[in-house]
Amino acid sequence: MSLIYNPTFKELEQSLDTYVAINIMAKRTREIATSLGNRITDSDALSFVARGELPDPKDYPDHRLDRVKEYLTYVDDIEIKSAVLLSYEESLLKNNLVYRYNTIEDESRQVRVRVIMNILWDSRPHKNR
Repeated sequence: MSLIYNPTFKELEQSLDTYVAINIMAKRTREIATSLGNRITDSDALSFVARGELPDPKDYPDHRLDRVKEYLTYVDDIEIKSAVLLSYEESLLKNNLVYRYNTIEDESRQVRVRVIMNILWDSRPHKNR
């Protein structure tokens, strides 16, 4: 789509205030990034806005759990791995930190789950900026 026929461009062209134009572009960029669960970079989202296109969600798969699984390759305890994965998945759904221990009753192993979850949750890529 040509920039001349882009509805965003038309709206910006009608606006004489640069501040308003920038706000419109930023708002549309945030909408696109949010619609993809922030799996797209800001610059890519801005490019889509400038072109007047919407990205295909299939082109931007969710790799958050892959990263978590990669971090967990260093953990030997299978039950702790399972508990951390379950905790992370549920935390993503609730958008809040959640701990699930499955069958782990030992306090020291529960602490390991909490420590790993805190590290992963604090470094998560989708964290609000």
